[in-house]
Amino acid sequence: MKIEIYGAEWCGYCKQAKTLCESKAVQFDYIDVDDTTNLRALETRLGFKAKTVPQIFIDGALLAGGFSGLQRELANN
Repeated sequence: MKIEIYGAEWCGYCKQAKTLCESKAVQFDYIDVDDTTNLRALETRLGFKAKTVPQIFIDGALLAGGFSGLQRELANN
């Protein structure tokens, strides 16, 4: 399972998403959208402007629900 978390350091849910992955020993890539280049790449990938973070992808597919969606996805791990 490949997890990509697009987030920002000031975002509590982004921090919780990283902590959840770490506690479950699940590898993930964290991409900081405070870097304008990363934000543009995210919005290109989404096809629209991201209004919230985290935006999370699992195996290349956008996960609905952000952090709560990740909690549901990892509940059985």
